[in-house]
Amino acid sequence: MRPIPTDEPISALDDVSVVIPTKDRAALLRQTLRSIGEQSMQPAEVIVADDGSTDDTERVVREFGACHLHNPRGDWRPSGGRNAGMRAAGTTYVAFIDSDDLYHPRALERLHAAIAAQKDAPFAFGRGLAARLTPSGWESDGVIAPRDWELEDFLCSLYARNSIPSGGGLVRRELALALGGFDQRSVFAQDHAFWLKLARDGDPVYLPELVCVHRRHTGNRMSPIVAADYARLITAVAEQDPCLARCVPRRLGVQLCEISIEALHKRSVTGLWMAAKCLIGGQGRTEMLRAALTHWRTRKECGQEGAALLSRDAELRDWLATYT
Repeated sequence: MRPIPTDEPISALDDVSVVIPTKDRAALLRQTLRSIGEQSMQPAEVIVADDGSTDDTERVVREFGACHLHNPRGDWRPSGGRNAGMRAAGTTYVAFIDSDDLYHPRALERLHAAIAAQKDAPFAFGRGLAARLTPSGWESDGVIAPRDWELEDFLCSLYARNSIPSGGGLVRRELALALGGFDQRSVFAQDHAFWLKLARDGDPVYLPELVCVHRRHTGNRMSPIVAADYARLITAVAEQDPCLARCVPRRLGVQLCEISIEALHKRSVTGLWMAAKCLIGGQGRTEMLRAALTHWRTRKECGQEGAALLSRDAELRDWLATYT
């Protein structure tokens, strides 16, 4: 899989829908919708899949002229909301973004150009910046993107770790629906499983440009320790796909690293015990340990790259400063 240039002129985005799953995040949703409204090329429709919000979500959605897809039962969870929005969309392509994240002003334009240039690609994706808003302004937590060496064997690399930002992709809607959409069994890592499912069907196209900001805040739910049971759903994919069997030690090494870092940071005995079980019961312990070390270095590189990006790109800093 090779990056492609994206400076070709493109047509209006009348074939793109954006789907936003949400629940009780009206203030953050307002900023997400604003970032869509400021796109260099506008999508045909924006669908907010509201999973039973009790705050001002509906009013915010109407204010921005988006479609309010409401589930009063409140039992969609993010996967169900994304699937409902995708089924409701009437376009060739669908982009997904969480209701606390932001699109770069040229995100949809760039992603559309990338997938339009690769007719067989199941989806296109770009780079994300993980960042948090602090009293002194926005600070980087690192980039979300594959490393150059990961692109050489991307399916295995994606299986091992999710290098695609949740709001960083544009997918072919009919294909995504035919493959079953998002796995509604999982509360965590649904996007990782979704990207992997699509990538197993064909090579995606990677756009080495920033397309979104993944906002880190106290309301984030993702935790390697809490999500461990759901992560096993992804690990188990190798049981049905022989192409991924060789990648299992790499994936377990990534999990070992992530769980260990969180356990040490939080001084979690449970987390340390989970890391020990992962190491004792895993396949190919030497390869797993090597993968864990590689992942630790990758985390460090991504962190340094994100800090450098935010430091040198004044235009990016000025744009982010408008979202407070």
